[in-house]
Amino acid sequence: MGKKALEGIRILDFTTMAAGPTAGAMLADYGAEVIKVERPGRGEDGRKFPPMVDGESLTYCWFNRGKKSLALDLKDPEGVEIVKKLLPTTHVILENFRPGTMKKFGLDYEGVCKIKPDIVYASLTTFGQKGKYVSRPGYDIIAQAMSGIMSLTGEAGGEPQKSGTPLGDLMGGFNMFASVMTALYHWRNTGEGQYIDVSLLRSLIYINTPLIHCNLNRMSERQGNHHPTMCPYGVFRCKDGDIVMAAAGKRAWDSLCDLMKRPEWKEDPEYMEVGDRARNQKTLIPLFNEWLTENFSGTDEALKALDEAGVPCCKVYNERQVWSDEEYRANGWITEQPSLPNMPSMPTFYTRTGNCDMTETPAQFHRAPLLGEQNVEILKELGYDETKITDLEARWPHQKP
Repeated sequence: MGKKALEGIRILDFTTMAAGPTAGAMLADYGAEVIKVERPGRGEDGRKFPPMVDGESLTYCWFNRGKKSLALDLKDPEGVEIVKKLLPTTHVILENFRPGTMKKFGLDYEGVCKIKPDIVYASLTTFGQKGKYVSRPGYDIIAQAMSGIMSLTGEAGGEPQKSGTPLGDLMGGFNMFASVMTALYHWRNTGEGQYIDVSLLRSLIYINTPLIHCNLNRMSERQGNHHPTMCPYGVFRCKDGDIVMAAAGKRAWDSLCDLMKRPEWKEDPEYMEVGDRARNQKTLIPLFNEWLTENFSGTDEALKALDEAGVPCCKVYNERQVWSDEEYRANGWITEQPSLPNMPSMPTFYTRTGNCDMTETPAQFHRAPLLGEQNVEILKELGYDETKITDLEARWPHQKP
């Protein structure tokens, strides 16, 4: 196994569902010891999120790989005391509760700093920690709507559409990972911790680049599967399915004109520059679709001709095509990993791997934990004997309700 970039970093992960757990799993990939603190009995809500296999959530396995599970009742003062005993050896806390929740347990940033002054403490919410929205409940779809992302997604003249993936959750999780890594870099250089406020909504506003048009008193409109300032740059129709063409640059456009036997378009002032083509795409798009359906038997033949001509193109993959693509698997982007020991009908499953490849400190992947799987290990580290651990397990049963 290669070296671990985050070896020696201990993280207490109080997050649930998708966004926060994404950040925790990424930190675990690079060698951090991530201890997921869950409620006894049921665990965090993500353990019941479909699809379910043998009564266990495959989604939980996806978002919580490489972690340890410590099942504690934070409503019991002794449960909070266990967390406080872990704080001196903890470098990072991740939490995604509503503002004020961690303070109820004395585990907010100010409370933790009394025990661990150099803690890196990251909170992830929909609306952040200040402003008039902070007390409102929030979810991924709310962040998509309020960021303006949803208003830009969908067919021209149609209704707004949410993303097919939980874009707010995932961007929030990536942002939490990046901000924690930045704070750890600062901590390693200075010994100084800090508080991090990550918002799903802010994360999506950050990637909503069309907002820049508001400076010119303009607003972007939904364009469906085509781009407002580039053409051809979108989804086009073949006899047996859809493909993408992206011939925005001059070289690719000239090659496409030659392939279509329309060399005159290369010098036509209506089509010559990418902006010109975008303004005239209502004329061009039907012509591209007509050419593809009338001249090729289907997507494979069309893509072969376009590829040979040097026109960027591809199929529009469905989930199964992504999941089974041999190149993705050969590259290590999709790989077989263990699920959970109590999932006998699916002991392994194919899942995404790390966010990148690294030559010296590559990501390493391990299965998600059973609920409370590391309780004995962690409690013994803190000095609890077997009698006391047995007593706690009786008070906080880990069996399914």
